[in-house]
Parts: sequence; structure tokens; C-alpha cells
Amino acid sequence: MTEDGKPYGPKRYRDITKERYYISKYCNTSYNDAGDITPLERRYLLEFITEELEKQKAMIDKVKSDQRK
Repeated sequence: MTEDGKPYGPKRYRDITKERYYISKYCNTSYNDAGDITPLERRYLLEFITEELEKQKAMIDKVKSDQRK
């Protein structure tokens, strides 16, 4: 059970499905191939994707602020 009393299994399944979706979207690989990687690899890939997206957002924000000046 989760902290709010809901079953853990369906929540975790949804989380894993979302992780596989993001990996397949941002790594240009198939959803099925994303299922073949280990949980540690999946966590690493999600960290790398998050870092890249944060860098992109920072660059976009910088350009927007430079254009306003």
C-alpha cells in the first residue's frame, strides 16, 4: 500500500510505463526495447534526460531574457 492507502502495484506499474515512454521518446528507441533495460539503467537514463531538458530550458530562458533587454 502507498502512503495514502492505495494499492502499490498499479501505481508502480503506471510509473514504470511512464518511464519507458519518456526513454523511448527522448532516446529514439522503441517502447519494447526500453522494457529490456535494467531498473538502474532506466534511472540513469531518466536522470540524463532530465539534466538535458533542464539545460535546454535554461538556455531558452536566457535567450528570452536577453531579447527583452
